[in-house]
Amino acid sequence: MGFSWPRAPRELAEALLAFYGAPDTTGHLAGNLLSLLAAGLVFWLAARLGRRARAGLLALHDRVLRLGSEKRWLWNLSRLVAGLAPLLPWLIPAALLALATPLLATSPSTRWVFLALPLAWLYVLFGVQWLAGEWLVLRVAQAAGEYVQGDQARTAGQRARRLSQLLLVPWALFLVAAQAQPQGAMHTALTALVAASLYAAVARLLAPRAREYVLCLQTILPSSLDPLAERLLRPRWFHWTAPLLLPVALVYFVTRYLDRLFAGFDGYLRLKARWFRLRNRGDEDEDGAPLDESEAARAYQSWFAAELPGDEPAPFIDTGLEDAIAKAVQRWRDDRSDDNTLLVTGEKGSGKSLTVAHLSERLAESDPALRVVRLAVPPRTVAPQAVTALVAEALNEALDEGPASLVRNDGERPPTLLVLDECQNTFLSSIGGLDGWRALLRLTNARLDNLFWLVLINNQSWAYLCNVFGREYQFRNVVRVKRWSPTEIRSLILSRHHRSGLKLRYDEVLLSSRGPEAGNVRNAEQRYFSLLWDACRGNPMTALKLWLSSVKVGRREVLVGLPSLPPSATVEKSGENLLFVYAAIATHENLSGDEIVTVTNLPENVVRYALKAGFDAGFIRSSEGDGRYRLVPLWYHTVIHLLTRKNLLHE
Repeated sequence: MGFSWPRAPRELAEALLAFYGAPDTTGHLAGNLLSLLAAGLVFWLAARLGRRARAGLLALHDRVLRLGSEKRWLWNLSRLVAGLAPLLPWLIPAALLALATPLLATSPSTRWVFLALPLAWLYVLFGVQWLAGEWLVLRVAQAAGEYVQGDQARTAGQRARRLSQLLLVPWALFLVAAQAQPQGAMHTALTALVAASLYAAVARLLAPRAREYVLCLQTILPSSLDPLAERLLRPRWFHWTAPLLLPVALVYFVTRYLDRLFAGFDGYLRLKARWFRLRNRGDEDEDGAPLDESEAARAYQSWFAAELPGDEPAPFIDTGLEDAIAKAVQRWRDDRSDDNTLLVTGEKGSGKSLTVAHLSERLAESDPALRVVRLAVPPRTVAPQAVTALVAEALNEALDEGPASLVRNDGERPPTLLVLDECQNTFLSSIGGLDGWRALLRLTNARLDNLFWLVLINNQSWAYLCNVFGREYQFRNVVRVKRWSPTEIRSLILSRHHRSGLKLRYDEVLLSSRGPEAGNVRNAEQRYFSLLWDACRGNPMTALKLWLSSVKVGRREVLVGLPSLPPSATVEKSGENLLFVYAAIATHENLSGDEIVTVTNLPENVVRYALKAGFDAGFIRSSEGDGRYRLVPLWYHTVIHLLTRKNLLHE
């Protein structure tokens, strides 16, 4: 009996002889040679383009870091670019090969080029495997709390390079066979050979870092699985089991990278904060933590009041609002604009008044010729005569004829910036209650050269007035106060805390308990302020109240826990009549009992019951000086959210 090849290898050999040994039927050897040279030149140019693109993107990343741009999306984009840049010298040739392969296979004049494709693919595979191996070693070491640098990094890169070179042998067999016979038993066998080679290469690559690999997996897996991980990754079994657990580590690396990539987007931070709060729901006090009334706590709370101890100036956080207002005023001062009115609208506690106060001091230094008059409208100045008298007193002018008097006195008036704060006090949402706002509009619509109107109003009040009068028929220039970012909220809190002289310590629930970040105060601080920002919805006044409700003050330090959100169940149980009362307060910001009856047209006993229910629940308070009812800042967004869902508000 003669020697006989196994069926699969014999079929593969016959296919290879038929594919690679077939004569050139076209007879155009010169054309194939020219195509091969042209293809080689194009491939070389693609590889060179990839290297230049890598250098250019890395230079762009360094430039963004040096400039220190405040645009968070630009930081995230540069981080993504820096992560993809090392792969470009290999990805660009790979993309070229993927596009060219179908075209080369159908043309007789490019037959030699098609036969040389496996060599080009081996070049791409070598580079990708080399980078992937080096990246894997560095990530495993970093997850274990060690940072590979200098000689260790070079050694890891050289090891990854050698293993990538060894892997070219099975890859070459696979590519050649796949080109000649894409299907069959031999194709399956060579696929298994490549998979086994990759498996063995990963094990060899991780073997010198076996201890770091165990620590890396223990960081990712629950603590209850730590003994199992150590047993599976014993030295005698390491080469067999290490690659099996690699998908767990890869998922962790990818999620960490995505977490850092999207860290600058508010939507992602909000989702992350709420997920953390959901996972730690059992550690929160759902009923809200009572405010600490100890002597040390009262001394600490004084640093978060409107007026600081010792007449110290309150820290000012620049959110861009001051520059937006100053720009409009400066255009008017430079005679580049005829608009002499600007309305600023935002939530209660969003920083409108503090920003204007800071701007007034700035203008007093930079523009001494400009007279700045600040005036807070008293509660419910709703009569037209009262509004006109208030403006006349502020300007120290007689306005007997209303707007006509303003125009007549304009030539003798020095350049004046008139700031009218709390302008929601000029109207009531009832019949005859809008006359005061109409009187203010008549005054602001007068064409004047030496008077600039700066009107500050609550966002809910402005939304109501826009629905009544129309948005574009009142003020042409409107600045809406944006919600503060997490960074701005953090700066506000810490700038006040540092003045107390106490140290900060974060609760265990905010500290990571495993991995290289265990006990990392910086991560705990970032996690807390993400939670605080999400809870306060970017409102600085609410953030201050939430901070005080989440800290415990000692003699030398402040312990920071989770922000205590007020429960919403109490408000949601309120009946429709009660919600009408709360919506009226939210729309006007503050109302007396009689004004609530007028606005809602509800019986007095219903209004009193609603106020008592809100007062007992803690989300309605009455001012000691004027007896007017307001929403408690800590409850503001809870109540507003419910009223918005019930379509009881105008914004």
